Amino acid sequence: MINLKEIGWNNSFEDQFLPYQKQGLSAGRVLKEVRQQYTLYTEEGILCGDVSGHFHFTALARSDYPTVGDWVVFRKCGDYAQIEQVLNRTSAFSRNSSGKEIQEQVVAANIDYLCIVCGLDGGRNFNLRSIERFIAMTLEGGARPVIVLNKADLCSDRESAILQAESIAGNIPIHLISAVTGEGVDNFSKSFEKGSTLAFSGQSGVGKSSLINCLLGMETLKTGKLRETDLRGRHTTTHKELFFLPSGAMVIDTPGMRELQLWGSLESLDEAYSDINEAAKRCRFRNCTHQNEPGCAVRELLIDGSLEVARYENYSDMRAELSFIESRVNDKKRQQRKAKEKALSKLIRRSLKSDKRK
Repeated sequence: MINLKEIGWNNSFEDQFLPYQKQGLSAGRVLKEVRQQYTLYTEEGILCGDVSGHFHFTALARSDYPTVGDWVVFRKCGDYAQIEQVLNRTSAFSRNSSGKEIQEQVVAANIDYLCIVCGLDGGRNFNLRSIERFIAMTLEGGARPVIVLNKADLCSDRESAILQAESIAGNIPIHLISAVTGEGVDNFSKSFEKGSTLAFSGQSGVGKSSLINCLLGMETLKTGKLRETDLRGRHTTTHKELFFLPSGAMVIDTPGMRELQLWGSLESLDEAYSDINEAAKRCRFRNCTHQNEPGCAVRELLIDGSLEVARYENYSDMRAELSFIESRVNDKKRQQRKAKEKALSKLIRRSLKSDKRK
């Protein structure tokens, strides 16, 4: 029998699962997701399945549905799993879905580390502003960020690349590696404890799939060539999947992102931009926007050169983006609450009329 504790099962999930276990249901972890068809790792082996009709009926948002890394409760129907519930996540890496609607899309769940993979082969595959966005969203979701500088074999100035990454990393670990030559991969792999879950994310073409193949020691994932015009990658990974590494850790591969659409609250910026957050505490006004107010400590950092203009502008853009998302999400919650109150009031009126007839 497979031991679920070896793939991340803990006391928190055990406590949540207990009521369902008494109902004769089972638990498993989502290994793969393709168009709401799921592959589960269970004590009885690998099972395929999808969500039940009741799940579809009660799910309120896209984020309620299972994703890779989730622990789910299912009912076994022959060799098929009917998913009834998703257990509460310990962490999640989310982004705002594409399109006009503001909606959370959970990319990976229950991860311990998010590896932000960059490519040192030129072009736009190493972008500090993009890394800052990934860091903020990783911290928002409760995972620990790790910066991975891949394609070291193609970098002519490694020291400069590391210094640039260090300028925004703070205490975040940085790994310089090459999936082609294997340089730094062994130390990188050993930095993750057995049973931990890491997810790889980053722009298309940074070498996530090649790196996972290197860690696995086999050509499991399809890789693709870069466009010669701008060194941008093509989406060779089209779905999310969890793999087991020889070290005992697990890794989730995710499709490459052209741009990370933010999701979360303004609080997610405080840790990612700790330098700006600390300076903001010294501003004259508590509600300082760090634009034109007198006595703004953040603006002082800009003037004396302690804070890069590009970093400040990225922070300001992300702050505005998250403020907009917060307001839209709050409006949506208010509308849902009103709809529920209206439905409940209507139900009560019907019940009272029925009682009078009796």
